[in-house]
Amino acid sequence: MDAAAGGGMGAFRTRQLDSETVLKESMAKTKQVGESGAPVDDNARLVVSPEDKAKAQKWFLRARELGDKRQFDYAIEYFVNGLEFWPDAVEEACKPLHGCGVARRQFGGKKPGLKDTMRRSLTDKNARQAFLNAMWLFGHEPDNAAYIEAAMRNASRLRVENAAYWAGGVYLKALDSNPKTNVKLYAQLAQLAEELGDRASHRGEQAFGMAVYQLGIEALSGLKRRNPKDQGVDEALRTMSTKLTILKGKYKDGDSYRESIVDAESQIDRHDEQRTVQTDQRVDDLIRKAEKEQAEAPDDAARVKNLVDLLTRREREEDELRAIAILVNEFKRTSQYRWKQLADDIRIKQLDRKGREVAKPGDEAAIREHQVNQLRFELTVFKERVERYPTDNRMKFELAVRNFKAGRFDEAIPLFQTARNDPKNRTSCGLYLGRCLFRKGYHPQAIQTLEETTAGYSNAEDELGKSLLYWLGRAQEAAERTNDARQTYGRLLQSDYNYKDVRARLDALPH
Repeated sequence: MDAAAGGGMGAFRTRQLDSETVLKESMAKTKQVGESGAPVDDNARLVVSPEDKAKAQKWFLRARELGDKRQFDYAIEYFVNGLEFWPDAVEEACKPLHGCGVARRQFGGKKPGLKDTMRRSLTDKNARQAFLNAMWLFGHEPDNAAYIEAAMRNASRLRVENAAYWAGGVYLKALDSNPKTNVKLYAQLAQLAEELGDRASHRGEQAFGMAVYQLGIEALSGLKRRNPKDQGVDEALRTMSTKLTILKGKYKDGDSYRESIVDAESQIDRHDEQRTVQTDQRVDDLIRKAEKEQAEAPDDAARVKNLVDLLTRREREEDELRAIAILVNEFKRTSQYRWKQLADDIRIKQLDRKGREVAKPGDEAAIREHQVNQLRFELTVFKERVERYPTDNRMKFELAVRNFKAGRFDEAIPLFQTARNDPKNRTSCGLYLGRCLFRKGYHPQAIQTLEETTAGYSNAEDELGKSLLYWLGRAQEAAERTNDARQTYGRLLQSDYNYKDVRARLDALPH
């Protein structure tokens, strides 16, 4: 990437194409690929045979079955195996693989280890292998923007254009959601999008080219927001916008133009559906479109989920109630518990939001009443989920936390003891276990639990680390281990002088 050190556009420049050149390229015919699958024409898409697509579909089908069973590691592996035969399968594999990766992370899945990253090069000379490596790593760590960038870059090398465009949309969302994003990454995305658009223009794929150029413009706009003084961005935006305008104007007359615009609008709609920031009018348009699509295929779970996502995007209660009604209806119709689970998640978010509103006036009675009602609801929800998924330690952790808040320590303790087998929540479980034992008056057991948990946690200065030290000190103080309590409170004081009431407690310890 030709970008100046330190960020910004710097020497980033788009290749200038005048109207005549673009028009000539748009009329060029895409050549066929050779037997090896490599394009003879560098602008041609990779062509996949029907036989390879059939092989891929078998892998994808099994992957979806494994995903439904929450065997996410196997599901990701099967999706990647299928992508080896059909790397441009966006709807069939790329999107559901992404979904498996997100679900896997929510259920405590580990990130790729050093051996995994070393064995799966993102810069492999074989573009197909590098793309598969990137997708495998992205599935195991969907929050890592470097992996989805590598997926887009290598998909572009391989000329699997749909996968590259999809990855670009996910990559842009990742960049926009991180306030610390290096501005150079926007420039890289813009250049990749421009290359995709130029190839589409050469092939005469005006609809696809328009959508990809639009992605590039959005990347440059993100760069402009982060680095408004860089004049190179304005020049790049003008160039990209000119290419988009030329492409729009290629077929001004006849049905081909109208059809291309409809196709392009559809692709842009799909891109906008993935974006979190939209005008109200745009979201309303997307909701109407999603409602129509869902009505046309009521058994399509992906369309139901898309409609629900759009209805809940703005956190409007009337839209959320519509989403809940849709999900409850799907649960009744299909008996698939995941629909009820999604509906309950929306209700919990509503209660969280209402809790923040109730807290503003400072009415303690109203705050307490709301907290009791919300806790009662969440206890019911997570008890049901533990019954549905008895081996899911994440659900047991959530139920244990609610039992702790309700003062049900005897119910909470065995749940925390089981849930700490999940590495993701192990330290939090240790903290809660110590606090439960403390509240029960089992101070020696609380001290031992908190000491073991603190020893296994490396960051004493984050909130979890400070909380561990605080409650260890409280337990030592209650057990009249004054010297130990003084030492523990002193450690905490060194990292956060104003943490809770630690100074007062330290001063009150007998000498």
